[in-house]
Amino acid sequence: MYNTCMNNRRISKKDIENDLVQIFEKYPKSLEKAISICFNLILDCFVVMYGEKKTIKLLEDTKKSIRSGKHTQKQRQTRKTTKRSQK
Repeated sequence: MYNTCMNNRRISKKDIENDLVQIFEKYPKSLEKAISICFNLILDCFVVMYGEKKTIKLLEDTKKSIRSGKHTQKQRQTRKTTKRSQK
């Protein structure tokens, strides 16, 4: 049940992202408030699904992930690739 949409196909990250962006587009003048409400709702869902202890662990791991630079406001450098020689 959790892995399928209404039309019985698998949920993709892209589908969820598109739906979430549509919510934010619906409230452009209150974007910060809309994001805050979504975050709190998702946090409530985690507590219901996993309990308080696992949710706190998840948040601690998230803080480490943010501090390590995985989620940043700075533009990321593109990865340099080398041209392979033809064989």
